[in-house]
Amino acid sequence: MRERMPPEQRKVDPASELMGTQMEHRQRIREQWKKDAGDLIDAHMFATSVVANMTSRISGRRFERQSKEIEGRLTLTAQFIQGIEICEVAISEALYSQAAALLKQELETLAAIDEFEKDRRKNGKTPNVGTGAMRAFGPIYGDLNNIAHPSRDDIARNVVLFEKGEICGPSAIPQYNQELARFLYGNHVYFIISLAVQIERIFREIFDEGFSKEEEQWLLSATMILLREKVVKLPPEATEDLAHFIENFRP
Repeated sequence: MRERMPPEQRKVDPASELMGTQMEHRQRIREQWKKDAGDLIDAHMFATSVVANMTSRISGRRFERQSKEIEGRLTLTAQFIQGIEICEVAISEALYSQAAALLKQELETLAAIDEFEKDRRKNGKTPNVGTGAMRAFGPIYGDLNNIAHPSRDDIARNVVLFEKGEICGPSAIPQYNQELARFLYGNHVYFIISLAVQIERIFREIFDEGFSKEEEQWLLSATMILLREKVVKLPPEATEDLAHFIENFRP
């Protein structure tokens, strides 16, 4: 049988050209996002620093074999942490549909960790975001599903739409959308904060330890930025003094 020969070499390989063009545009979008994101970039750094610092404290420590519930929470925590970087890249470089799918997974992971803690986790079942600690994010989960899911043609079209003068249509090259990026990035940061809170609860059960003073400060800084950027809203009963404090807070 005749062996299949590789495609004839060209001066510019089409696949390499497409990937190179995408990467070039993604880097430009990342630079633009850095300018537009403002303090949200710092909030991500603060929140991720809390998680990284806490996990470094547990690394190398010996402790007794834990219950199935604790092991389940630790496993899901590790999975979440592994995906932080790729999720940040997807948002910052305008891969919004992919980012929404990753954020859905983050939210489901947080819901599953909560189900393990409350002894409600059912193996093989999708975590129920509408109940438990993450129930307030039910509407956000729906929004993420709409962005990620190909069934919503109107949303899918807007995510990849290219417009320049009379030229308009879907593009294989990522297209920057500042409003969508802020929505996704802000919730990504909030989910990392929520993970840090979950890790602290595990720490207290295993080691009888909580946040360090430095971790508390980082967590406060990240949360205050999200409040000031209106990613997280204050409750209606919040006082004007609190709103003023948040608006003028600087890490």
